[in-house]
Amino acid sequence: MKPFLYASLVLYALSLITVFAYNFTKNLKLEGVSKAILSIGLLTHTAALIQRIVSTGHAPMASMYETLVFYSWTTVLVSVIVIFRYKERVTEIITVPLSMLAIFFALANEKPGGPLTLILKTHWFETHVTASFAAYALFTLAFSAALLFLIQNFRGIDKDELKKFQDIAGRSILWGFAFFSASMFAGAVWGYLAWGAYWMWEPKIIWSFIVWFYYAGAMHAFYVKEWRGTGLSIATVLGFFVVIFTYLGVSMLMKSSHSF
Repeated sequence: MKPFLYASLVLYALSLITVFAYNFTKNLKLEGVSKAILSIGLLTHTAALIQRIVSTGHAPMASMYETLVFYSWTTVLVSVIVIFRYKERVTEIITVPLSMLAIFFALANEKPGGPLTLILKTHWFETHVTASFAAYALFTLAFSAALLFLIQNFRGIDKDELKKFQDIAGRSILWGFAFFSASMFAGAVWGYLAWGAYWMWEPKIIWSFIVWFYYAGAMHAFYVKEWRGTGLSIATVLGFFVVIFTYLGVSMLMKSSHSF
């Protein structure tokens, strides 16, 4: 798995260099090269996950090492979708470095793979985790777009450019909220099967509800014209840090059934 991850890091770094060069020169050849390198990096990253699945016999979601690699992969995936769907080449300048940082952190916390414990051997667990990280990736994309909105607004960039970032952030929050809701439903079912209760008063679950309510409010605010703009972008940026604390902070600092 590690050789594929190192190769992915190199390719992601090269894609960043070329996309910076493209944004500076507007050379279409550089745009195509950066897109191709990032796509190859994603395929290499996918190979790393497949190798882990083959070696452990389960989805890569059972340790901090595995979830960080999976979070990084989903973040690059949504970035590539934005590139091909919207032909947008700026948000990746933030999302790809965050993905690379996740890989570095994963490699620093590498853990040998093994079979799942009995409590995790259910499709509800896999559905719960997959939907969670799809949501985390989309919230990361929303963070990137909102931060770029604030930067460009400060620089006085034209309104069409600002609207593009606002739309990407809004759609990312909408889809992220949908995936996170599905994750919480699957998690409740898994919790009932594992512990006999849909809800437990523990830090991870409580903070997950905080994330859910936070983005429910952000999603509502996006559809209220008067609430759009700088305030909502600041809230979206802050929401990303709530997500990171819920994902890593709670798991590492507080005692929980979700602790790594």
